[in-house]
Amino acid sequence: MKKLKKKEPTTLETLKDLISRNREFDIIDLFSDMHPADIADLIDELDEEDRLHLFSLLDVDTASGVILELSDTSREQLIEDLSNKQLTDIIEEMESDDKADIIAELSDDQAKAVLEAIEPEESQDVKDLLKYAEDTAGGIMQSELVSVKKQATINDAFQAVVDAKNDMENIHSIFVVDDEDKLIGTVPLQSLITTKRFTPIVDVIDEDIPSINADMDQEDVGRLFKKYDLVSVGVVDNEQHLLGRITIDDVMDTVQEETSEDMYRIAGLGQDDSIFHKTIDSVKKRLPWLYLNLLTALTSVLVIGFFEDTIKLMVALVFFMPVIAGLGGNAGGQTLALIIRGIALGEVTFENAKRVLYRQIAVGVTNGLAVGIVIAVIAYFWKGIPVLGLVIGLAMIISVFVGTMVGVLIPLALKRLDLDPALGSNILLTAFTDAFGFFSYLTLATIFLKLFT
Repeated sequence: MKKLKKKEPTTLETLKDLISRNREFDIIDLFSDMHPADIADLIDELDEEDRLHLFSLLDVDTASGVILELSDTSREQLIEDLSNKQLTDIIEEMESDDKADIIAELSDDQAKAVLEAIEPEESQDVKDLLKYAEDTAGGIMQSELVSVKKQATINDAFQAVVDAKNDMENIHSIFVVDDEDKLIGTVPLQSLITTKRFTPIVDVIDEDIPSINADMDQEDVGRLFKKYDLVSVGVVDNEQHLLGRITIDDVMDTVQEETSEDMYRIAGLGQDDSIFHKTIDSVKKRLPWLYLNLLTALTSVLVIGFFEDTIKLMVALVFFMPVIAGLGGNAGGQTLALIIRGIALGEVTFENAKRVLYRQIAVGVTNGLAVGIVIAVIAYFWKGIPVLGLVIGLAMIISVFVGTMVGVLIPLALKRLDLDPALGSNILLTAFTDAFGFFSYLTLATIFLKLFT
C-alpha cells in the first residue's frame, strides 16, 4: 500500500504555531529571509494583539518596509499602538514620499512629535511634500534624486550616483539642471554606462523623457508613464524648477489605488472600506448606499403599481419582467464598464463623446434586436399568446438600447459635474434601467391589449 505523503504546513500555520509556543527567536529567524510584503501578508492574517507583538520583533529597517505593505486596517491599528519614539525610528528609515504618506495618516499630535524628532532637513522635505494634494504628482513624488549641473560630464554624474547610493534606492535616471535648478533634461542610467567618461552630460540627454508638473493629477501621471514607457520622471513647478521625482513603483501603487477606488465607487462603497474592518464600521460605510438603492428600487415598484390593471388582464406579463430588467441592466453595465475605463485611460473625452455615444447606440440597437427576437419567439411558444411575444420582443429592444445609451451618459454626466464617473454609477444605472424597462414593457402591453382585445 502506497504511503500518503504528509502535507507540509503553510508559512502562516508555522507562524501561528510559533506564536502559540512563544518562540520569538524562531519567529525572528522565519522573518529574516522574507520580503517585507510577504511579512505584511502574514501579519494581516493575525489577530490585533498578535500583530503588534510580531511587529515589535522586527528590526527598524524591516519594520519600515512592512508597515507600508500592511492593509489600511492593520496599519491604522499599529499606528495607534506604537509610541512616538517607535514611529519616529521607523519613519526615519523611509524615503521622503513614504514618510509623507505615513505622517499624513497620523493624528495631529503624533505628526507634530515625529516631525520635531526627525532630522530638520528631512522634516522640511516632508512638510514640503505634504503641501501638495495627495492625488497629484506632488503628492506622490519623492524628494530624493540625483541631479547634476549642465556643465557636468559623464564622470561627474557617475560620482553623483556613487555619493547618493546610501541615501536613496532605485536610481534610474540623472536629472540635468541649470544654475537656477531648472530642469533641462533627463539622462537614463544606461547612458552613463555606455558613454565615454568625459562626454558633456548635456550631449546624452534623452529628449523623449518629459517632465511632470507637480499639480498634474495622478491618473494623468499614470497615463504618461504608460505612453512613454517610463521608469522615472522629474517633477517640476510652474517655473520648471526641479522638485522631485516619481518612479514606476509609485505609479503602480497609484494605479492600484485608483482602480480600487473606482471599483468601490461603482459598487457604492467607501474607498477606505475593507474586509478587515469591524462589522459596525463596514455597516456605517455601506448602509447609506443601500438606503439610496432602496429609494431608487421603490421607483420600479411605483411604476409596476401604476400598471396594476394591465397586469391583472394578462398575468403572464409578470413572468418576463425580471428578464426585461436583467438584460437592460446587463447591457448598460457592459457599456458603463467600458466608458468608465475609457475615461480613466483618457480614451473617452468630451471631444469624442458624441462619436462614442453613436457607436454604442448602434451596438445597443443591434443587441436589442438580436435578443428581442429570441425572447419574443420563446414567449410565444411558451405561453401561446402572440401579443405577449410581440410586446416582450419590442420591450427588450427598447430596454437594451436605452440601457446601452444610459451606460454612456451617466459617467459622462458625472464627469461634466466634476464628480468621479464611477461614483454610484451602477446604482443609478440599475435604478434607471429597471424603472424604464418596466415602464416601456407595461406601456406597450397596455397599448397592444387595448388594440387586440
